[in-house]
Amino acid sequence: MWVAEGSAPTQWSLRDGAHAGQFLAMADNLRTVGQLVDVAVGPEGDKAHAVVLASISSFFLRFLEGRTRGLCQDPPPHVPLPPGATLQGWRAVLAFAYRGAVPRGQEKEVEEAARALGAPRLVAACARRLKIDPKEEGPEALKEQWETLRAMEQLHAKGLGCDLQLQAGDEVIPVQRLALSCSCDFFRALFTCPMREATHDPAAPLVTGLSPAELRLLLSFAYTGAVAGPWPTVLEAAETSLRYQAWGLLTLCLDVFTHGLTPETVPDVLAFAVTYGLDEVGQAAENYILATFPSVVATPAFLDLPAHLLIRLLRSDGLNVLHELEALEAASRWLMANGDGQEDLAKEVLSSVRFALMSGLELKKVPSVTAGVADPKVLRELLVSSFAPTAQLPCRVRSLQEVLVVCGGDKVTGNLAARKPSRHLWFADRYLSAVGLVKKVEWRALGHLPDGPRFRHAVTVVGNNLYVLGGKHYYGVHDTLTSVYRYQPMDDSWERLASMTCGRSCFAAVALGNFIYALGGSSGELYCTDTVESYDLANDTWRRCQPLLMALCGHAACALDGALYVSGGCDEACQCQASLLRYVPGASATFLAPMNGQRAGHIMEQAGGQLYVAGGLCERAGCTGYKDQLTFEVYSPKQNTWVVLSPLPRAHVVGGAAVLGGELLVLGGYSHETYQDTHLIHAYQPGARRWITRGTLPHAYTDLQACVLTVPTALRGPNCLKDPCDITSNSK
Repeated sequence: MWVAEGSAPTQWSLRDGAHAGQFLAMADNLRTVGQLVDVAVGPEGDKAHAVVLASISSFFLRFLEGRTRGLCQDPPPHVPLPPGATLQGWRAVLAFAYRGAVPRGQEKEVEEAARALGAPRLVAACARRLKIDPKEEGPEALKEQWETLRAMEQLHAKGLGCDLQLQAGDEVIPVQRLALSCSCDFFRALFTCPMREATHDPAAPLVTGLSPAELRLLLSFAYTGAVAGPWPTVLEAAETSLRYQAWGLLTLCLDVFTHGLTPETVPDVLAFAVTYGLDEVGQAAENYILATFPSVVATPAFLDLPAHLLIRLLRSDGLNVLHELEALEAASRWLMANGDGQEDLAKEVLSSVRFALMSGLELKKVPSVTAGVADPKVLRELLVSSFAPTAQLPCRVRSLQEVLVVCGGDKVTGNLAARKPSRHLWFADRYLSAVGLVKKVEWRALGHLPDGPRFRHAVTVVGNNLYVLGGKHYYGVHDTLTSVYRYQPMDDSWERLASMTCGRSCFAAVALGNFIYALGGSSGELYCTDTVESYDLANDTWRRCQPLLMALCGHAACALDGALYVSGGCDEACQCQASLLRYVPGASATFLAPMNGQRAGHIMEQAGGQLYVAGGLCERAGCTGYKDQLTFEVYSPKQNTWVVLSPLPRAHVVGGAAVLGGELLVLGGYSHETYQDTHLIHAYQPGARRWITRGTLPHAYTDLQACVLTVPTALRGPNCLKDPCDITSNSK
């Protein structure tokens, strides 16, 4: 996950959409076994919780208002049914109170009982019941469950249904035992234990170990299924939920800890996970820090990392740094804030830096970078030991688990006499820095496209499987492909899938849910089309979908928050567009705020909930023809606005792109102004807000595709056998 600068929220709002259903299901279970019930209703004495009934019925609200406060009576008081409420009608009211649903059949009898018991929501639900499709009952039931929970919260605010007082610190807070029991295992065990009930004086507050803030947090979540506030509040909620076994609240927090990480929050999450032994969360946080290390180092939270975690990160092979000097700068920054003259600590932290990977120019900077944080003698010892043959830490080159993969493309032959499409798949095994400005990428062969060369195609990744769609083999008008293949890198296997309904090139393919969508493009003799079709991953079938709002080719597309976004491209008149289209499959398509400039043959990537576009070409102002588009900008769906960032250092028309290791990589393509292909890889680092040159491609490809995959370990590392075509590329 790549989070752009300034995108971390200052206020967090987390909500569990299924909480109301889970809460009332637990309440219904407690009612079934007769726990915490405080009223018996009807001729057969059906036991229930008065606070739940009062949340839907004015009849039971009056009973609750007139009830003497205190613990449940045994047996609970009996309440006869009012006139007009039959036994079957009453039990439908009871089911609605706990489940939010109206039983099918006899709606008239249920409605009469609802009127007699003063349950207007049930009366309205009976009227809807006759109109609603049975498939839509689930959402309606959940909506009613939330209404019941909100009504319970309002009763608590008025002091109604509060059958116990809890001592939290210096405060005494009245609570509804049922509310805490349905959302927290600790309180359910406390309130349903017979021995505890027998020994506690109902008139005295029950002493707990909670602080007032912790108790209010648990009460708020019980009624709302939500937690909101600054980041420390979310951390406090996670810790409180662990201590008092509020598993719904914990699940909500852990989902953010694993899927909503930002450079500002991830150090806290890693420390929290290690402290409480949450291995899965800790691994997700550690992987995030390793991948986005430069961005994390730039935050104040980085300085709060415990020493042992910092050392573990610095010693990892997966630490993503442009050069080893960045690791040393991070270590020095942390020591400046935490070292406090501790020589042993400084030595242990600095010994985790791989000095042997530094160039001569970088080694000259070591004394100035470490000034004030380490004794020069200690530093000299570390440098000597790093280059000694018996060095304890192996000087392995750092690399990420996922790798950049380049698929197909078009290139100029070695003698510059002709162009030749590629059928190769390459992956970038390692990124190296040598003396001065030289960058190296070690490329290794991953495989070959099964049906020959391919360019102007589209790719998407689903579950580490690569899908290759359409494109062209050669340059003929009728050479537009319909074929689709799936590649599984862990097995090195290709599978031919169902073909698209029409050939497509210069188009976009995006995975969303259980489908892959092919959007627009050139189709045979048609310069561009507005057609869209979707591939069912489960059934290996294609079907047509609603078209785009205009015919496009050379556009880019991404999936974000359940919708597809389509940017730029050329229309049927070969005019470049600045448009952004939001396309919801099966629902709607609308134009959003346009980009700050036209572009076609560009890239668009989703990262951190925002859309980034770069490269391509645009029309020259005031004259015919096109020029390179170097503008780099980001779109925020929440604000529906574009912001211009640092421009691309070089042109990338019909290049490739991927997000890897906290960076946006833009690679290959050509310059429309010079007609020269480029083999450069440019990377945007959000933490430093800069573009850097990462190295070069195996060849200067255009009309290529790039993605990120995990490849077998056997293909990686210095000891594996290289493909005869393996190339190591350099750039200055």
